[in-house]
Amino acid sequence: MNDGVVFLNQNLFWPVIIVGLVLMAVFVWKEWSQRKERRFYVKLIASFLAIVSLCMIILKPSTYQDSMRGKGIVLTDGYRSSQLDSLKSIYKRIKTEEYTKGRTLFLLTEVDSIFLLGHGMEPFDFWQVEHKSVAFLGGDANQGGQDISNKSELILGEPLELSATYANPVAGNWAVLADNGGNPLDSIPLEETESQLIQLSAEPKASGQFVYHLMEQDQDGQVVSNEPIPIQVKEGRPLKILMVNTFPTFETKYLKNFLTEKGHEVLARTQLTKGKYKFEYFNGASGTIYGFTSENLKDYDLLIIDTDSYTGLGRTSKEAMEEISASEGLGIFIQADEGLFRLSESQSPFRFNKDYVTEIALGQPMQTLPKYPYAFQENLRTQEILLDYVTVASYIPVQKGKVGTTLLQNTYQLLLDGQEALYTRIWTKILNNITRKQETVLEWKSLTQIPRLDEPFEFELQTLLTDVEITTEEGARIPLLQDILIPGKFTGTVYPRKTGWNQLQVANDSISPWFYFVYDDGQLQNIHQTQLRNANYQKFGSSSTFDDSKSVSKKELQTITPIWLYFILLLSLGWLWLEPKLSS
Repeated sequence: MNDGVVFLNQNLFWPVIIVGLVLMAVFVWKEWSQRKERRFYVKLIASFLAIVSLCMIILKPSTYQDSMRGKGIVLTDGYRSSQLDSLKSIYKRIKTEEYTKGRTLFLLTEVDSIFLLGHGMEPFDFWQVEHKSVAFLGGDANQGGQDISNKSELILGEPLELSATYANPVAGNWAVLADNGGNPLDSIPLEETESQLIQLSAEPKASGQFVYHLMEQDQDGQVVSNEPIPIQVKEGRPLKILMVNTFPTFETKYLKNFLTEKGHEVLARTQLTKGKYKFEYFNGASGTIYGFTSENLKDYDLLIIDTDSYTGLGRTSKEAMEEISASEGLGIFIQADEGLFRLSESQSPFRFNKDYVTEIALGQPMQTLPKYPYAFQENLRTQEILLDYVTVASYIPVQKGKVGTTLLQNTYQLLLDGQEALYTRIWTKILNNITRKQETVLEWKSLTQIPRLDEPFEFELQTLLTDVEITTEEGARIPLLQDILIPGKFTGTVYPRKTGWNQLQVANDSISPWFYFVYDDGQLQNIHQTQLRNANYQKFGSSSTFDDSKSVSKKELQTITPIWLYFILLLSLGWLWLEPKLSS
């Protein structure tokens, strides 16, 4: 197919036509005396063909043709040599180029279909092959850590819980979680299997920015791999807590003491007899609360209430409690007893199944705790709270607030047995998940999974500020792109200039900076390559054949071969040179 003739030297069209007409006129004038002879017309035709062919040679007539420029191979890290050799044996003289992230592939100007071998291209380089047909063939699967999962921000007192997946681990090696100084905090042996999930934990002792390490050590203690685990530990803010009980219990007493020692403002109300209550005040708490109202609950972050008090609430008190939880984010924790598991669906938001399990094991070394012989009924609303990958509590979101409870019994016994650290971990984990979340002026989110040096790091920002300006720690201003539908939502891109902890901050403002960690090229390679393969499979698919629509749809301007024009020109000029000699 073609779309008509186009002159490649279009800018010379009129000069060439004018010169051609002048040459034709000169020839006619020169031969005009022979106009009555038949040879005049033969020479006229020959000169016309010579001038036309000469003009076409200069103008270079071309047509748009469907281009099928051939195939090429792009090699990325992790490609299989056998796969490359196989392709070269099938496609002789196929063009090949090695991919370097951030650099243009010159091969793409000569081919319209490529075989992509190895782990694949970086997502920020996908634009280079946007209009090409790509067959992504993948690369060798990695050995070792394939995925690491953990919370990047913790509240002081909350445990660091890390899970990782190892592909084809070496039996006898150990996975070790270590602190910044290389001191081991937790470890687990690796087994000979196709894939192994490991779970490790530690307890941060101070607030700040820290870099833990997930190491693999062989049987001689030599480090096989060492991956950084950046963690930011924040100080927990003092909470305003209301505790309501029908009668005093040891569980409530020790929980109240624990919260008070952590610096929280606690108002405890215990019922003595019908209509009579005892009030206790800690860390600045004041006032008395009998029935719940929106006014007396709105300033509290957390309500801890036992089952009897919860079921005994009047309609007005219960509606006020639920309204403040939904609108203001009040966290509600129900202290369980046997009565909670018998409540109807209209009385309690939780559903349970009897599992007859009366103990669970937590901590290192394992510590056995009693529990009620029930399990939370799984549904879309119920969210589990896990500690050491064991369910210790659950909560149900209620708009801004949460309602939660636990199946654990008599956790105070841990304190009597000297297990204060485990007791702290349990209640810090549970209450941090249920209490009212502090509203912040800025909410940051990293969009780049593994930030690298001098590579684009994308982040998202949500704020109520009308005029926000973000800068790096060096003071460079970062342009922000505002979301069309959500005015307070912005995205930005920065190119980090150093590895380790970096920060972004609001210009000319006292708002605390936001920290993010930048890895060097040798870190998290297995995880990065796994993510890279997944991104390339998502972009190009897993088919080893090409998309014909992309391979044949591109049209290119191709010059008509001039050999016939030169042939006509030589014949015409030859005749004009030879004709006078033949006539004489």
